[in-house]
Amino acid sequence: MNVLFATSAALVLIARAAIAQGANDEPRRPPVVFLGGGFEVASSVGEFADYVDAGYGLGFHLGFRPRRSPLGFRVGGMFSQYGSTTARYNLVGLVDVDVTTRNQIIGMMLGPELHLDAGPLQLYGQGGIGFSYFYTRSSVEGTDQNNSPFASTTNYDDFTFAAQGGGGVRIRLAGNPIFLDLGARYLNNGRVSYVTQNTINVSASPPTITAITSDANAVVVGIGVVIGLRGSPSQASRK
Repeated sequence: MNVLFATSAALVLIARAAIAQGANDEPRRPPVVFLGGGFEVASSVGEFADYVDAGYGLGFHLGFRPRRSPLGFRVGGMFSQYGSTTARYNLVGLVDVDVTTRNQIIGMMLGPELHLDAGPLQLYGQGGIGFSYFYTRSSVEGTDQNNSPFASTTNYDDFTFAAQGGGGVRIRLAGNPIFLDLGARYLNNGRVSYVTQNTINVSASPPTITAITSDANAVVVGIGVVIGLRGSPSQASRK
């Protein structure tokens, strides 16, 4: 959750800076670098759907698009949590602790992005290759409110090469190079080993974790903001 809050705060600060930059009436070159991020829902498909319903998290990307060219380049990442369970244990004497186990995915992708501008709309298609890292991690914290974890361990993890393809639409907001981004993509992780809430037995002594091996593909739908980073003042504005 700390990752979600930190990324959300960063997006707000970046948007404010871009709006302030856009308040300057001096004409500038069209942006060639784009920074985007937002919230994503990864719905499991195929064999993965037999074990996991969906994951929720954040996505971000950095794009480069040469001026007057429909073809650009994009590198992006994602963080998704697809399960969590908490159990209470007696640590010592009268002291209890909560042990929270989270199932999460971190991924990185890079590849081309094709744009089609249509007035205030910008249609795009994109593909990429990269990796996905599945891991299950347990952390220990006190039972009082506002406690922070004081110990943690990675119980299980697996790494897989991945590929994706999809597209979406960006809607320009006001006169600034800021867009509302609505997109979807198919994420192909292939076969990977991972842990779910149902394969964690906290009632056993000691607790047990069993991994599943299957295809782990998903359809990822996202909503976010894309900001074009403005270039230097145009030559026309210097005359």
